[in-house]
Amino acid sequence: MDKRAVLVARDVAPSDCFNLLGPVLKERGFGVDLIIGNGKPLAKTMEEIALAASRANVVVLGMSSSAELARPEIVAGKAARNAGVPYGFYGDMLRCWARARPGAWFEELASSAAFYLGVTHRDADGAREVFPNAKLFCTGNPLREEMAFPRFTREEVRAKLGVVPGDRLVIAPCGKFAAGNMALWTVLMEAISFLVDANGFVMKKDGPRLQLVLATHPGDRTPYAVDAETKKEMKLYEELVSLSPVPARIVGKDVFPIHDLVAGADIIVQFDSSAWVAGAYRGVPVVSLGLEVLFRRYEKAVGSRALEAVEDGVSEFVMADARKLAEAIQRLLTITGFITMRALQHELYPMPTERGMALRKIADALAQI
Repeated sequence: MDKRAVLVARDVAPSDCFNLLGPVLKERGFGVDLIIGNGKPLAKTMEEIALAASRANVVVLGMSSSAELARPEIVAGKAARNAGVPYGFYGDMLRCWARARPGAWFEELASSAAFYLGVTHRDADGAREVFPNAKLFCTGNPLREEMAFPRFTREEVRAKLGVVPGDRLVIAPCGKFAAGNMALWTVLMEAISFLVDANGFVMKKDGPRLQLVLATHPGDRTPYAVDAETKKEMKLYEELVSLSPVPARIVGKDVFPIHDLVAGADIIVQFDSSAWVAGAYRGVPVVSLGLEVLFRRYEKAVGSRALEAVEDGVSEFVMADARKLAEAIQRLLTITGFITMRALQHELYPMPTERGMALRKIADALAQI
C-alpha cells in the first residue's frame, strides 16, 4: 500500500464514523491508522499520535467538542502541518466547522486545512468562513445514514423495555452536560404530570398509558459518578427517575444505541440530540425543548443558537415551559397534530436507497487529496 490515512478522534460521534470508514478506505488501497477514543482517553501518547500523523499521506481529524477533548486532534493536525502532510476535518453536525472559528480550539489549524467534510451542501459551503484554503465536500454523516437501518424492530425494542401494546413511549435523549440533562428531564416529567392521572394514563376517556425512557449520551460520565468518601455509586439520575409520574427508566448505549431506541418510540423530546434524525427517517414526532443554559453552551460550541431540526421543520420548538410542552406532546401524538411535521420529514429525510453512501463519498473525497 502506498497511501496511508491517519484518522484521529476523541469524541464518540467521529470515533464511530472512523470505525466505519477504516474498512472502506482499506478497500480503496489505503493503509489506515485508526487513533480513536470512542469518548474516552486515547491509548496512544501524544508523541505517538504526532509521529503517526507526520508519516501519513493524509490525516482526517474529528472535531471534538472542547479544547481539552480535542487535544489529540490538535496535536495530530500540527504534526501533519509541520511535516507537509495534507490534513482536514470531518464535521459530524451542522456548523461543526465553527469549532475552528477565531477564538475556538481549532483556529490555529484552520488556514492550513486541505479539506472539510460537511453534513450538507449548505453546511459545507458555510465552512468557507473558517477554512479559506480548503476543498469543501458534502459527504453526509455516515452515522445519520445508519440511523435509517435500526437493528431491531419496533416490537423488539418495546418488548425489551417492557412497553406493553397500547402504551405510548416517550424517549428523552440527552448530552454530556449533566446539569442540562437533569433540567431537561425535570421539565419533561413536569409536563407529563399535567397529562396523566395517578396511574400514568392520559387524562381522557380510554387514554393510553405513557412510559418514559431517559437515554444517556455515551460520553456522559454522570452514570459512573462515585462518592469520594464512601466509594459508592451516586446514582444521580436514578434519584430523579424515581420521581417520574409515569413508569420510567434510564437506557444507555449498552442497552440500545439511540438509533435503535428510536425504532420503538412514539415521540422524542430532546434539545439537539442526533435522535431527531432517526425520528425523521422513521416518522416519529420530535420536540426540541429549549433551556437557556443549553443554548448558551450550544452557542459557545457552534457560534449560533439555530437548531437544525427546528430550522428544517422536522422538530417543534418549545422553550422551557412544562404546560406548553404538555400541549405539544398531546397534539403531536395525534394523527392530525403530526401531519405537517411528518410531511417535512418525508420530504427532507427520505429513507436512503442504499447503505454506505456517505462512507463512499468520504473515501472519494480523500482520494482527491
